[in-house]
Amino acid sequence: MVNCIGIKSTHFFGKNHEKIQPLLPLEIKIESVTVVGVNQVPQIVYRTSKGKCSTFLSKAKLINCLLCFLQIKHPNFSKVMSYSFQISGINIDTENGNFFIANSEINAFLERYNRATLEKLEVKLTAVSSLVINRIKGTVAEVNNIGCSCADMVYRHTICKHQIATHLYLQLNGWDSFAEYLQQNTGKKWEEKFRI
Repeated sequence: MVNCIGIKSTHFFGKNHEKIQPLLPLEIKIESVTVVGVNQVPQIVYRTSKGKCSTFLSKAKLINCLLCFLQIKHPNFSKVMSYSFQISGINIDTENGNFFIANSEINAFLERYNRATLEKLEVKLTAVSSLVINRIKGTVAEVNNIGCSCADMVYRHTICKHQIATHLYLQLNGWDSFAEYLQQNTGKKWEEKFRI
């Protein structure tokens, strides 16, 4: 267990590993996300080093992934009411309005979600950001209210695994979103709350 400015932090998947599972237990490149059958079961088609495969996701898992995406993209987002697959992406009805996620964007997000849940990322919180440490690769990325310092965010302008890791870590520790955490824990109020 690591202490960071008065907040206890563990490896991203320490004792809570059973709560958030990867989509698949290996590195994947997603080709498509669809629904199949009368029950509209979500299915992902993906490539691995061994070839092309597909697997089904539970509807709850897909909704959790969509929720993660929307809460990172839209800080005040609250609840998914329904979703429907279109030819070019996923249409999502929420309490905050209607959102559309293009196929390329949801595929890239799900790949990074899977990677974030597979890698042993360590999340350390500060008053204004989180530091996401990958000890295996020897990298550190800083996530703040603007985005992340990594190449995926800076050059590709996409949601990165560091933002996903921060979001999921905060959810495991009782926060609804990173925006809520930052709003509740900045400045003097934050320092008083976490004084040792």
